[in-house]
Amino acid sequence: MLVRLIINALRQIARQPFRTLLVLQGVIWGTALGVFPSSLIQGSFQRAERDAATSGIDRILVTIERRQREETLSWADIEALRNSFAPDIKALAGYGLKSIGGEDGIKILTTDTNALASRSMSLAAGRFFTAEELANATPVCVLDEKFARRRFGSTNPIGQALPAGTIHFTVIGIATGGTSDDVDEFGYEDGHVMSKFIRGLQKNLGAIQSGPIRQLSRAENMMVPRTVFPNLPPTIVEIRAEPKRILDLRASLRSHLITAGHQPVIFTNALLPFLYRETLNTFLELNRVVFLLCVVVGTCVVCVLMVLSVVERAREIAIRRVEGARRSQIALQFIVETGTICAVGGVLGVPLGMALAAVRVRLEPLGAVDWAFPPYESFTMVFVVSLIGLVGGLLPAWRAMRLDPVEVLRNE
Repeated sequence: MLVRLIINALRQIARQPFRTLLVLQGVIWGTALGVFPSSLIQGSFQRAERDAATSGIDRILVTIERRQREETLSWADIEALRNSFAPDIKALAGYGLKSIGGEDGIKILTTDTNALASRSMSLAAGRFFTAEELANATPVCVLDEKFARRRFGSTNPIGQALPAGTIHFTVIGIATGGTSDDVDEFGYEDGHVMSKFIRGLQKNLGAIQSGPIRQLSRAENMMVPRTVFPNLPPTIVEIRAEPKRILDLRASLRSHLITAGHQPVIFTNALLPFLYRETLNTFLELNRVVFLLCVVVGTCVVCVLMVLSVVERAREIAIRRVEGARRSQIALQFIVETGTICAVGGVLGVPLGMALAAVRVRLEPLGAVDWAFPPYESFTMVFVVSLIGLVGGLLPAWRAMRLDPVEVLRNE
């Protein structure tokens, strides 16, 4: 019986599509307004996490403010940080920086066996140095891909000697990937109109990152065991963690280093506070309230028009009563029809909301914004709209149930 009522309701919708669309628009737009921000937020989350390594959204960079010349971290500090924060991080490595031959010379990163994971890089060729080579201060090196191309061109550098000052290193690997040096702290690529604006703003406000940090981000270094230069302390600490954990981890790191007597300077991606703070949750709650208000108003419009439909279909109702239909069956018919109309409106509102999100992304200058289908929010909204429609159908159902078939047919 319920299936037959739903089919009859769909026939009523198909019979008068234009009028039905006018009736449905409140529910459709209410649902679309609920899906639109959810689609943008979920798409942006997925893009941010997908591009985390490239944009640096999963990265923390730590340096020490040197109030005195000798103040710096030690390799023992690096190991202590790794042990203290092991459950919360994916990788942690320290880097000592050394340049040979001036600005266009060789940029050396002295580090340990965790560097490849900490820089979120992979091997394009060869291998990384081992713990044994680290312990024995073996003069081997792994080249960043750009540096390898600049230095050796199309020649395979694996196994070749690379002089750096008085030490001759053997090239054992080439590393690729990592955080792009063409992407700034907000996720803009070089050449983007917003990238130029942000870089100018950083420069004028004095918020530009320091030279050592920019050197680390450029894929033009050679990584060597830190024991080859035993007197060179780590200048930078690089950490990789889940993006959702970065802000809390940053606060813990700051507290830990201050307790240890250091004055840390910590860099994280500038999009993180927006993506993972309570401001976003407040926005989502406000969006849900607006969605419910829109749906309630839309459903009220549907219910009022369904009451008018009862007046228009009085003859049909009277004939059904004469044929033996009970009042409860008449009432159920209008409840199901109202619920079906609201459910159809909810289903039509979901793709409309996603289409609005897609248009918003096309017009958005931020490269980090994207859209996606939000399954949980969409199904929840369609369910809520349908439920409100069923409840809202009580008024026209009550009106239809009270019609006197004798009076209706007499007037006809």
